[in-house]
Amino acid sequence: MLIQDPQWVAAYTSPRAEKRVTARIADELQLETFLPLHRVLRKWSDRMKSVEVPLIPSYTFVKLREADIYKVKEIVGVVGFVRFRNTGIATIQEREIEAMRRLANSLQEVYVYNSDRLKKGAHVRVIAGEFAGLEGTITKDCKDGNFVTQIEKLNISLVVDLEPDVLQVID
Repeated sequence: MLIQDPQWVAAYTSPRAEKRVTARIADELQLETFLPLHRVLRKWSDRMKSVEVPLIPSYTFVKLREADIYKVKEIVGVVGFVRFRNTGIATIQEREIEAMRRLANSLQEVYVYNSDRLKKGAHVRVIAGEFAGLEGTITKDCKDGNFVTQIEKLNISLVVDLEPDVLQVID
């Protein structure tokens, strides 16, 4: 549930409209936005090309106040907001946004999984390297060393392969 202080929310967009929607919200409403992008190699009939695509398709993140909700909804391409059990718009914690920023900006390959498909394992903290300080879990159905950070309100997980020696189990 939103209060008067700006909070991060996930806006659901029309398919393949994430970049345009994010730009419109930032330009027209002057709100802080975040669209996690990552590079993928795409194959056309005559060539291969590296392109930036959204890490989480059909979502962009907006830091807004309750008064900004209707303005954002009026932006072309915004379908709605992620809601939590019909109690209102789900807010995303600053630490989860920061984790997504760090993962998206890294040179490591990042995978996105729906959290329902992952079994919960040990809760860990990264103790070395570019992700030092991030907390997440190790999944049982992935090979050893997979580090997962979850964005709980969206029911998704971001996965990156890390060496087991940089992970510390948290009680």
